[in-house]
Amino acid sequence: MKNKSNIFLWALYDFANSFIFIAFFLYFSQWVIVDRGTPDLWFNLCFAVSSLILLATAPFVGTMLDNSWRNISGLRLTTAAVIIFYTLTVFSSLRGADILALIFFTAGQYFFVLSFTFYTPLLNTLSTPKKCGRVSGFGIAGNSLGNISALFLALPFATGKINLFGGTNRIETLLPAVAAFLFFSLPMLLFFKEPAKNANPGLLKESKLCFAQTKNLFKFSNVLMFLVAFAFFNGAILTVINNFPIVLEKLWNAPDTTKTYILFGTVIASVFGSIASGFLADHFGNKRVLVWIISGWITALFLSAITFKFSHYVVLAIAMGFLVGGSLTVSRSLMAQLAPKNQHNLAFAYFNIIERASNLAGPIIWGLIASMLVARGPFRYRISTIAMSGLILLGFIFLVRVRVGRNKKLKPAN
Repeated sequence: MKNKSNIFLWALYDFANSFIFIAFFLYFSQWVIVDRGTPDLWFNLCFAVSSLILLATAPFVGTMLDNSWRNISGLRLTTAAVIIFYTLTVFSSLRGADILALIFFTAGQYFFVLSFTFYTPLLNTLSTPKKCGRVSGFGIAGNSLGNISALFLALPFATGKINLFGGTNRIETLLPAVAAFLFFSLPMLLFFKEPAKNANPGLLKESKLCFAQTKNLFKFSNVLMFLVAFAFFNGAILTVINNFPIVLEKLWNAPDTTKTYILFGTVIASVFGSIASGFLADHFGNKRVLVWIISGWITALFLSAITFKFSHYVVLAIAMGFLVGGSLTVSRSLMAQLAPKNQHNLAFAYFNIIERASNLAGPIIWGLIASMLVARGPFRYRISTIAMSGLILLGFIFLVRVRVGRNKKLKPAN
């Protein structure tokens, strides 16, 4: 019963953080670029900067987790930081302080992605390797259901039916989302049961151990090849997701209500994608199913870039929603399969780095294309989309070279 309760709480936290994601990716992004006229590059640089900071800090965090820290303690701290910085983002936006809002948004984004360094490795305490894909699917499904709830929560604020703070409709959606995140994350933070670990042996010792264990991890396992593949395809996927509302606005002139309904369809599809891919991965193997999913991404993105019918684009967007749920579900499960038994947290720390820090090259490439080709009008977003399809293709090339075997327990690093 305790493990079932933990699985529910774990999935509920994924449900909770989707409120932050929807509000800031759908409405804050449009406020920055469409309402305030900020260049695409500046908004995308927020993700690149937070990714660079994550790249510098997450490996150390992973080592500490493997040796002494508890995941739930770190999750509590990062969740508190997320709430503080995103709240500051909201109030800066209400004041029209664009630069300050982007700075606080970058800090909030950093702590948001850092929280997954503590959250994701808990998957290994919830399931056996044979059922890892299934449990991962429950988490992604919880996130998708949270996205649906977040869309319904935001809709009356986005349409102007409710205005509590005297801001624009898009800004009004943000603070309720932060409050919902706090409310639904509390059960996980208060009641999740995790085994205790030994006391911290010291900062200097842990720092040295981090480098030694990282070298050991990449030398004696097949983790590195998968992380390179994941960096390419996940970075491109995240960039497409972050800029999706901008494409709907600039390329298709879709109103916010239409955007909400399209996102509702893609989120529903992602629920089915996450659950179905988890079961398929358990049956056919994680790598094989992930190869299928990434092939689907390459095809769907390229077709979405060249179609000139909005109805066709909507169908492709819903198909990509299915693939979103599948790609993260199976990637998590494959990472759990590849990670050495005594370095799961360090391996997942790097997985989390790539999951979020891969949002480095993609945003810069997208932002540069969208900002430098302004004279080409909305067509520049088609070029950006094709560029992301090319990045996913590079990831596919590395993915097919990943060899999947039994987990090995590495010798301790000195």
